[in-house]
Amino acid sequence: MKRLNIITIVLCCLLTACSHEPDPIRYGKDACAHCKMTIMDKRFAAELITAKGKVFKFDAAECMAGFLKENPAIAADAKSVFLVNDFTNPEQFTDARKSFFLRDSSLSSPMGGNLAAFLSRRAAESAKKNRSAQVYDWTLLLTKNK
Repeated sequence: MKRLNIITIVLCCLLTACSHEPDPIRYGKDACAHCKMTIMDKRFAAELITAKGKVFKFDAAECMAGFLKENPAIAADAKSVFLVNDFTNPEQFTDARKSFFLRDSSLSSPMGGNLAAFLSRRAAESAKKNRSAQVYDWTLLLTKNK
C-alpha cells in the first residue's frame, strides 16, 4: 500500500510538471529568457510554454520573437504555446498566434522595439498614434523580426 502511494505521488508530480498552463510572471523579479533584463512592464510581457511544459518568460514580444528565431524547433512545434499580454488589459494573457501587434514609435516597449500586442486588429489599429505605425499578425511579426 505504501508503495502504491509513492507511485501515485510520483505520477502526479510528473503530470503537473508537463502542464501547459501559464506561470504567473513575478514583475520586478523574473528575468527575460532572451535578454536577461528584469521583467517590469505588464503591458509588454510574454510567455512561451514548450510542448514539454517548460516555461520561458519575456519582457517583450520582440524578445520572444528573437528567442524563437534562435530556437526554430520550439517555434515550429505546434504544441508550443505562445502567450502575450494584451496591451489594453495587461493582466490578461492571450494567444500570440491570434493576436495583432502594433509597432508604433509612440510605444515604449522594454527593448525599444515599440511593439505591443492586442486582442484584435481593430484594437491595434485604433491605438495607432503615428502614420508610419504598422500592424502585424503573429506570422508576419516573426518574419519581420528576422
